[in-house]
Order: sequence, then C-alpha cells, then structure tokens
Amino acid sequence: MPATPDWSLGDKYLLENAPELKPLIEKYAPCTMHPENEVRYFEILVRGLISQQLPPDVVNNICQKLSDHFGSITPEKIIKASDSELAAQGLVQQKVAYLKSFANMVLDNKVTLDKFQEMTDAQITKQLLDVKGLGQWTIEMFLLLALCRTDIVPTADHVFKKSLKNLLNLTDIPKRGEINKITEKWRPWRSLAVWYLWRYADEE
Repeated sequence: MPATPDWSLGDKYLLENAPELKPLIEKYAPCTMHPENEVRYFEILVRGLISQQLPPDVVNNICQKLSDHFGSITPEKIIKASDSELAAQGLVQQKVAYLKSFANMVLDNKVTLDKFQEMTDAQITKQLLDVKGLGQWTIEMFLLLALCRTDIVPTADHVFKKSLKNLLNLTDIPKRGEINKITEKWRPWRSLAVWYLWRYADEE
C-alpha cells in the first residue's frame, strides 16, 4: 500500500505561500485523501473508461453489474469475456472495445500499473493517454485521488475551475494557461489546494 503524503507539511507550506487559501485550510483541515491500493488501479481506470459521456447513475449501474458478474474486475477476466457478455452488463460496443484494448495493454506491459508507484506523473500520463477512451480529466483524477500525487492541477475539472473563480473573484472561469499561472505558487502542493477548493465548492 503506498504511503499517504504528510498533508500537514503541505498545509504549512500553503499557509506561508498562498494567503488566499488560509481561510479554507483553517476551515477544512486536515486533508483526508489517501492513496488506493494498487490492486484497484485497473478497476478504477475501467470506471473512468466507462464514465466518458455518461451520467453518474448510469455509470454506477454498469459498474455494479460488472462487479456482480465478475467479482473483482481484472484484465484477464475482461479479455476472457465475450463481447456479448460485456454488452449484457450495459456496455455499448465502443466501450467494450475500449475495455478489451486497455486490458490487452496492461497484459502486454504497455500500461505498467504495477510500476506506477515508481514512475513520475508525466510517465504515467504518457502511458494512460495512449489508452483509447481515457481523457485528460480521468487521468488527472486518477493521479490526484487514486495515487495521491501531491502536485496535480485538474485543469479539465469544472468544479475546481468554478471554485477557483469564486475564491479569487475572477470575471470568468479560468482556462488552462491562467490556472497554471495562478497555481504556480502552490507548488509542490497543488493537489492539496485543489482538495480544499473542492470542499469550498461542496459548501457553495
């Protein structure tokens, strides 16, 4: 099991370097994010593949059916299953193809889930961008929430962007370049700052 970052060090850093976050840190600390066990990486990313362009309740329903049918969701089980067997769980043909392609990439060591803990954010992102059906948002969420990498800014996440706009009283929801500029002083604890902005968004 990967170690949880010492978020209290991040709190100290952000309090010293990002005064705009001080009210959020004082209100919502301590951060409760902790990394997932690596045995769950495949299943988490499968959910990410399924969730593209689907509402959450539909995604939950499909994932529950897959879980009931297969037990644990593994690359071996996905490859062994027939297309019709997967379709019967609620997957359209395109998603079936995406899942089988991803499972093959894992089994062929083109996506090295078992090495992710030793790899950089950029190396992991490069591998996952080659997976058909995995977008930027899903990859950023995986790095931030499943791996607990400390310096991720999910520039594709609408909730984060809207929360940032409200916190800083910006005229418009910021785009990627502006977000990177605003969050530069939060390095190397940008993931922690994002977590606080999510809590802020929850209250709003």
